[in-house]
Amino acid sequence: MTGTGEGSGAARRRGRPQKLPVDSTPITELGVGVDQRVAWLLSTNRLLGPDPELARRDGFLKVLKERGVQVDNTRVSRWESGLQPVPGRVVATYEQVLGLPEGALVSVASGLRRAFGSGPPPRETALREDETVTPGSFEGMLDAAERGDAGGALWLRLAEQLHRFDRVFLRKEEWTRLCGRLVEELGVAVGPAYVRRYEAAATMLRHNAAQRPMLRAIGGFVVHPDAQVVAPVLNLLTELPDAPAGDLVLRLLGSDDGNLRRAAASVAAYKIARGHLKADALAQLESAVVGALRRHDPLDGRLDFFDLAVHLPDSSWERVSGGLRTRRAFGMVTQARTTSELVPHTQTVAIVAELAATAQAQTPTQHSREPDPMLRRLLREALLHVHKARRHHAALVIAASPYAPAVAEQCLRLTAHPNDLLSARAWTVLMRVGHGDRHDKVVRRIHSEERPTIRTRALLNMGMARSALDPADAATLADSVAGQQRPAERHAMLFALGMQGAPEVKELADHDADDVRRAAAWWLERGPAIHDSDVERVG
Repeated sequence: MTGTGEGSGAARRRGRPQKLPVDSTPITELGVGVDQRVAWLLSTNRLLGPDPELARRDGFLKVLKERGVQVDNTRVSRWESGLQPVPGRVVATYEQVLGLPEGALVSVASGLRRAFGSGPPPRETALREDETVTPGSFEGMLDAAERGDAGGALWLRLAEQLHRFDRVFLRKEEWTRLCGRLVEELGVAVGPAYVRRYEAAATMLRHNAAQRPMLRAIGGFVVHPDAQVVAPVLNLLTELPDAPAGDLVLRLLGSDDGNLRRAAASVAAYKIARGHLKADALAQLESAVVGALRRHDPLDGRLDFFDLAVHLPDSSWERVSGGLRTRRAFGMVTQARTTSELVPHTQTVAIVAELAATAQAQTPTQHSREPDPMLRRLLREALLHVHKARRHHAALVIAASPYAPAVAEQCLRLTAHPNDLLSARAWTVLMRVGHGDRHDKVVRRIHSEERPTIRTRALLNMGMARSALDPADAATLADSVAGQQRPAERHAMLFALGMQGAPEVKELADHDADDVRRAAAWWLERGPAIHDSDVERVG
């Protein structure tokens, strides 16, 4: 797609298809592969959906044929068992037929393949078979994105269209507006809104014409001196194996800002696992790990560095382990390097099994209930896998399945567990799967949580909730911000207020305390949270 001309409404013409190298090195063995996870996502949405006709294989095939998709029972069986990779167009067709929001399954499946599989073919997209994109309609998508009127599904479509062609000529200021808008939205998007925009941004990063303005937008966002949200945007650097991306991660790893250091450690762990960082980076990584693991912070607050320690080469770990003060830290990392889990399996197997069984029992179905081993595996990974990428994507798969409401209920129950790590992990998974209609329960749990480190995770949930923040809660948080001595909890309070767009943020922007004033000003400029609309549907 190429284009010249004046203004954002000028015609952009298509060029010849491109073939760009895509980094596709697997991180670790999944045990159960990517195809099986995508298959589970499709089959559970069909079998546990509200339409009993579609839950029957023959009824589903009938609807597919009515839409012009000519497949037989054997092909669908192979798709839903993971014996055959499911093309992006087929995933999009499942969304249409099942009446799911556009991109709900496509974005999650694409993320799995990008992060753990060999990746989709460069030209394989999720565009629908009957979809035609005219110059005028593309102009409409581009203009909507630049204005800030694009939902996550439109961002996905736009990125796919851009990626289909090797030449896209836009003026520099157009690229700057487009990429800047996407990155800014990514920083405050929540749930499916974030997942769709992240996949759109990852697609654009693979395009020769879009990569440089995307990198400028990412860099400008994360190095802002008052940035209150970093990780959602910085994670995009995992998509690039080149030296400049690695250099930026290493620079941020040495930052005085704790949030930046933690986010950079997580990205560095991913890059080490994929071989993106050279051997000369190891000394800095080792120093960062020793500094973090020697502190007496709770494990949940050091998970990003823990992840990095687990993915260091053996020779680096030998040097790091010699600098640790306690055998406890040494034993935990050694165990995790062997098992890939944060805690020994025997200590939590019963808890995870009960969570999975209860969530399955609480999820309506048209069929007889049988134990779902994939649900149990995904829950265990989302809660306890040592690698952040594995935890993140396992939670996203659950969130896109019909089990999400019941899993949210069980995670909310687990937040009260006396084990701090399990409680904190439950709050984090709850952020991924969403609160659904249990907002009042979540707020009551937040109010009852007295552990300071766990309360921080609870407040993040409050900020990411769809439901508006109660005025009394907003006033209480605003009054408590300046007097809060723990930086992490103060940051979480401002996050909750900023993501909810509370009026108190404007008042805090005039606060006497410099750090509070600057943080509030950042939120005024970028908040509140973005939630994609549930009515954004295909078909």
